[in-house]
Amino acid sequence: MTLLVMTKGHLEVEKIHLTSRSVRTLRAGLAFAVVCLGISALIFVNFVVTLPERQVLEHENIALRGELNRIQFHIDTLQATVDKVQRFDKKLRALTDVDKEFSQTKGPLGQGGLSDSEENGGVESYDFGDFSVQSSELQIGKESAPALERRQQFIIQKLFSRVGRLYKDAELQTQSVEELFEVLKGRKIQLAATPSVIPLHGWVTSHFGYRQDPLTGRRSFHNGLDIAGREGANVIVPAEGVVTFAGPNGGYGNTVKVFHGYGISTLYAHMDNVIVRVGQRMERGEVLGTVGSTGRSTGPHLHYEIQLHGVRVDPRRYILDRSL
Repeated sequence: MTLLVMTKGHLEVEKIHLTSRSVRTLRAGLAFAVVCLGISALIFVNFVVTLPERQVLEHENIALRGELNRIQFHIDTLQATVDKVQRFDKKLRALTDVDKEFSQTKGPLGQGGLSDSEENGGVESYDFGDFSVQSSELQIGKESAPALERRQQFIIQKLFSRVGRLYKDAELQTQSVEELFEVLKGRKIQLAATPSVIPLHGWVTSHFGYRQDPLTGRRSFHNGLDIAGREGANVIVPAEGVVTFAGPNGGYGNTVKVFHGYGISTLYAHMDNVIVRVGQRMERGEVLGTVGSTGRSTGPHLHYEIQLHGVRVDPRRYILDRSL
């Protein structure tokens, strides 16, 4: 094959001789270029067509990451709530000696038998009456795992793990509540005589234990709780009992003492006005008097003590307010 190339107004002619091999190479190169161009055109068309869908998926991924963060925040909040309930349960058990009674009446817990996971073929389950959750359900599904990045898999599995611990804590807490109910349902009289509420809602300025004395500045032992409050605010009795003292009491100022039975007595000091008398029976929530600053005091507050068989103990052991 010979190609004639005409230049400069057809005044000059150049001849290019092509062998059959060169022609085949040229044809192959042209065919390859056409194929590449076609593939590029298909890729470009596919990019243009799928662009809206990919943008939607990208927005969905951003939204999913945000939702995962929100779920993790709520799990953290739920964990904190479960921890508070467990602390409250522990305080209630210590207050009512439930564990001691169980050890005396039930004896040591039995040993042996199969665990929940062994009974279910190695799969642990959490039962809440008619509702049951198996640990195998708290894992990433096999169909979802390939579509998730490694970091996403780690975050989701971490959330599942925390949910599993919460389920387990909730199951144990359910059993604990059932035990408490079984013991306490027959002890209404004792519970009514237990000072389990705070006599004045205010700011606790000094706890039970060693402190720096506000008047002398020396380290001394404080026998109760100091609760700051508005002067004239009502002081209530936290449980049923009988007033055994009402009046001035040296550095305690105007004081009230109440005997609740079961070896428990309470004392309320620095009061402004005492409205009860010795021998008066009190019901939980009734008013003993008002907040003042009588006796050895630096300002309006209530000094609150609890004695068990004549020994002063920390009132926080009895008060079921979760903030104490």
